[in-house]
Amino acid sequence: MLRYKEYIYAVYKERSFSKAAITLHTSQPWLSAKVKEVEKELGAPLFDRSTSPLTVTEAGEFYVKQAEKVMAVEAELSQYFEQQKAFAAGNVRIGSSMFFCTYVLPSLLAGFHREHPGVTLTFEEGATSALTDKLLKKELDLVLETEKPTHKQITCIPWEKEELVLAVPAKFPVNQKLADYCYDFDGFLKRDLPGRRKPPVPLEWFANQPFLMLDTSNDIHDRTLAICRNAGFEPNVRLQLTQMMTAYYLICEGHGVSFLRSTIPEYVTPTESIVFYQVDDPQAIRTIYLSYAKEQSSALQRQFIDYLENAAREKLQ
Repeated sequence: MLRYKEYIYAVYKERSFSKAAITLHTSQPWLSAKVKEVEKELGAPLFDRSTSPLTVTEAGEFYVKQAEKVMAVEAELSQYFEQQKAFAAGNVRIGSSMFFCTYVLPSLLAGFHREHPGVTLTFEEGATSALTDKLLKKELDLVLETEKPTHKQITCIPWEKEELVLAVPAKFPVNQKLADYCYDFDGFLKRDLPGRRKPPVPLEWFANQPFLMLDTSNDIHDRTLAICRNAGFEPNVRLQLTQMMTAYYLICEGHGVSFLRSTIPEYVTPTESIVFYQVDDPQAIRTIYLSYAKEQSSALQRQFIDYLENAAREKLQ
């Protein structure tokens, strides 16, 4: 009784057998015959043929409502399995910093890959400006970065808050005067446990220390200048670097101090050669944005974004 529901629904929408036949690319006699077959099977007329335009009977109205429910379920089933086909051979291209591409994304996205083993995840490193250009050129699907693209064709979602901390070689004499503020590697990882939190360090203690500065293409460069100036001094720059992880390892070797992502200790081997300080400055907190071009949104991309948003929420719990 539902095998011809699309035809009956077309007659209902068009209120005419002849118009419905044109819409369905069939003949009016054939369509009328099929509708009569269904009416005979049901034992009740679905249309009042004495009216113009055509109207449905009480039985016809009930049939149409039930047919709409069935068609909605069929559409949902079709959409689901079409998405599964796309996921089976899809590709998501993500642009981010070297740190995220190397350390954060592989472990973060392991769960997504288990759910969709056919999807290929491609990571591309670069500065925000270059990644934004590739996003607009459809060479990337998503960008995960601390700098918010301002282009009107790009949608930006605040994904996560990130803290910057001052990393200092453990052997620097200044640490001996700052024991109440200083975290060793293990203590820093456990700083959120009850009774483990230490106060922010008075940053002026580092006014004469050698700074390892990330270059001007990195958001931390401007933030370092602002934090130091808010503390009343200009940083004594010893080296300018392009990569944060280079700065991290140079700090471990004793070459200078630098502001780094607070998440670095979560991904590297514990060491006694470095210590950390938190600072009380609004520039030490920044937002990581998930960005994508509005016109590029797809079912696979949407599900991937949902996965990342859920991952960020779970991390806060």
